[in-house]
Amino acid sequence: MATSRKELWPQSLPTPTPPIKYLTENGFSIVRLCDLDAAIRNSPADCGFLVARDEDRSREIHVSFARQLVAELRGRRRLPLSDDSVFWLVCAESCLATHLWESNDFPSQDHLAIEQLSPEELMLALHWRDQD
Repeated sequence: MATSRKELWPQSLPTPTPPIKYLTENGFSIVRLCDLDAAIRNSPADCGFLVARDEDRSREIHVSFARQLVAELRGRRRLPLSDDSVFWLVCAESCLATHLWESNDFPSQDHLAIEQLSPEELMLALHWRDQD
């Protein structure tokens, strides 16, 4: 099978989209691990992120939600949030950013456990709808 030269040029190859970085005002950047590797699945038990401060080396940070909090949220909604809901990732990212901003440091042992939500996050959880 013959191929044309145009098909072999690097310009014609699709360029990967760089992941979106969430930047805090105090110099931290957050990237979702699932944006780097499509095989990674997030759940209330584990949402993963790469976090760096300024130009320092990135650290892998994992965020989890307490089982009691997950059960409470599921009980307060008409339609329960599934483990695959994007809500968990969005909320974990927001909680992580808040922690980085308030403590000005990485979570201890590179893990952040969420025991309760702020009123804004609670309202988001109660009204969240995933795209079908």
